[in-house]
Amino acid sequence: RDPEAGIGILARARAHLPAILRALREARLPYRAVEIDSLAAAPVVADLLVLTRALLHPADRIAWLALLRAPWCGLTLADLHALVADAPQAAVWDLIQDRQRVAVLTPEGRARLERVEAALAEVLAHRRRSLRAWIEGAWLALGGPACASGPADLEDAEAFISLIEELDEGGDLDLELLEQRVRELYASPDPTAGERLQVMTIHKAKGLEFDVVIVP
Repeated sequence: RDPEAGIGILARARAHLPAILRALREARLPYRAVEIDSLAAAPVVADLLVLTRALLHPADRIAWLALLRAPWCGLTLADLHALVADAPQAAVWDLIQDRQRVAVLTPEGRARLERVEAALAEVLAHRRRSLRAWIEGAWLALGGPACASGPADLEDAEAFISLIEELDEGGDLDLELLEQRVRELYASPDPTAGERLQVMTIHKAKGLEFDVVIVP
């Protein structure tokens, strides 16, 4: 009611907040969350994790299907079904390169798939010594940054790519450890949300002042 009032939603524990954050997003109310959202929940990080799994394990069918559904490709379920449904044992990358199979897709689906194939063919043909450079190069080639919704997404992507660099063991990567570490990190606050509505734990709010305080 008061557009100038500062509002703090303070929770006793982070587990009390997911439904509230979802409601704020649905109501299009911009908020700044401080060490609340898991990095794993950030869409850009989920897409990067899919890309990492697919590149490191060409036979990971689920990862490859998710890669083709990600924003940088956006293949429809109908085109995806036409591409892979009758070949459950084949590697998805091999099916992508099957010209007769790709020809049955919709014109838009073919265009999307051909763009992704061109980007990934270059990446897969030149595995770089640095795992970070390889994954980041693939993400850039696919147009990943253009799929980010704002500066916070790009910061989250950088945090994920830096984590790959930290866990890189001579070109090998423990994916279970990567996923665990991603769950332990927090997504960046939305820098465009301003200070009016902030969400945090009571512990994190020590020393701060708000005109309105809500403690769920």
